[in-house]
Amino acid sequence: MKPAKLAFAGVLAALVAFPTPAWAIFCVNEGSTAPKTFVEEGGRSVLKVDEELQNRMDTQRLREIGVPARSVERWNGCMRAFVRTEDGRQIMEFYDPVTLRKLQ
Repeated sequence: MKPAKLAFAGVLAALVAFPTPAWAIFCVNEGSTAPKTFVEEGGRSVLKVDEELQNRMDTQRLREIGVPARSVERWNGCMRAFVRTEDGRQIMEFYDPVTLRKLQ
């Protein structure tokens, strides 16, 4: 098999095995972010967002608009929220971090 065909087959297999939801490509802005702090990494200081604080801030923002989010994390540029339904189940929903619009 030619290298180009082999590479194409590999990419196609990856797309089938790990599909990315079509809406995920639309989350390109971060929205409001937690303050950045310096963290030691490999002997040097790197400026990073406090992910734990970011998750708490995002959870609070969704709760303020009426989303019963149990926890939230940034995922692929979007906010991935774990939400408790009225019947007690927990489901996963995705939101735009800027507009807080629910993504389908």
